[in-house]
Amino acid sequence: MTGNLRVLELGNNISAPLIGQILADLGLDVIKVEPPNGDDRRNVKPEVNGISLYFASTNRGKRSVVINLKTTEGYNIINKLIRTSDVIITNYRPSALKRLRVDYESVKKINDRIIYCSITGFGNFSAEADRPAYDATILALSGLLDMTGDENGPPAKFATSIADITTALLGAISVLWALNKGGPAFIDVPMIYTQFYLTLEDAYMFLNAGVIPKRTGSSHRYLVPYQAFKTTDGYIYLAVFNDEQYNRLCKALNRDDLLKFNIISKRLENKAFIVSELQKIFQNNNNEYWINFLSKIDVPVAPVLNLGEAFEKYGKNLTYERNGIKYINFPVNSDKLNVGRKSYAPKLGQHTKEVLLELGYDENDIEDLAKRGIVYKEG
Repeated sequence: MTGNLRVLELGNNISAPLIGQILADLGLDVIKVEPPNGDDRRNVKPEVNGISLYFASTNRGKRSVVINLKTTEGYNIINKLIRTSDVIITNYRPSALKRLRVDYESVKKINDRIIYCSITGFGNFSAEADRPAYDATILALSGLLDMTGDENGPPAKFATSIADITTALLGAISVLWALNKGGPAFIDVPMIYTQFYLTLEDAYMFLNAGVIPKRTGSSHRYLVPYQAFKTTDGYIYLAVFNDEQYNRLCKALNRDDLLKFNIISKRLENKAFIVSELQKIFQNNNNEYWINFLSKIDVPVAPVLNLGEAFEKYGKNLTYERNGIKYINFPVNSDKLNVGRKSYAPKLGQHTKEVLLELGYDENDIEDLAKRGIVYKEG
């Protein structure tokens, strides 16, 4: 399916750029069209060899072209790129896209087979289509932020930009579906909806049983014991999913008195007591001891690793280095999928000249456009 498929990215920050990176990992030719000042993530320090590490995390494998779309010549260039593209992905505000004449209706007149994926906070067809949307604000509005954190503490931000990331994943899936089906297609991806989709059982518990989920720290809302426990040298995460696992745990710990909570409803009713009793036990030995002990009785458990420990143990084979920056490769393996290209994040305008030559401009044309600030080419 990939062949010579071309993706035009008019994106900034995470959601649209991450779709572009995913599609680049899958072998598509992704051209990132940046304004003269570049993607906002380029400005976040530190840098390695002129590339922001923040920027590198969402822009590996693309070609960077800088075009001033507010000029007539810049618009002519983007028109040529649109004609040669199969997909456009963007997270710019609909009003800005229309002003620049790169909204779906304008683009469809240039390329009637285009697949156009537009990410907004609240949907292209809503009254809030132009409202700014950031990961944390969408989490706050979706109910997810209220569900995250310690039971008696304030709401806590998720460890990563989960709203942006999951929106990008759903956007990428939708683009691949449209490519398989064939264009034209307009794909509207509201971030607020992707987060409702992410709530899974909590949404169903609310919609069907009227339950408003509360913050539970590291513990599960519907399973006990399913949370982190402190040991003498760190934390372990105990994930008891069913009654059989719970019974094995109690017997192995010589706590037959806890067997009276042998079904999940009883454990939920007595959660505080069960957790307190288990914590008294686990704090008497270290992580290694408990991992070995619980693994032998086939009770799901894992040490809580920090990021460095996690990469040391599990992530080494996923990383590679290009131009002084260590990158994370695409995490899926297949004999049909070429994900070992070891791509890198481009410098601002690194491929402007290359792409313009492909569009039929000659070197003199490109030099003239660069001198007049219509395009920017690195070097």
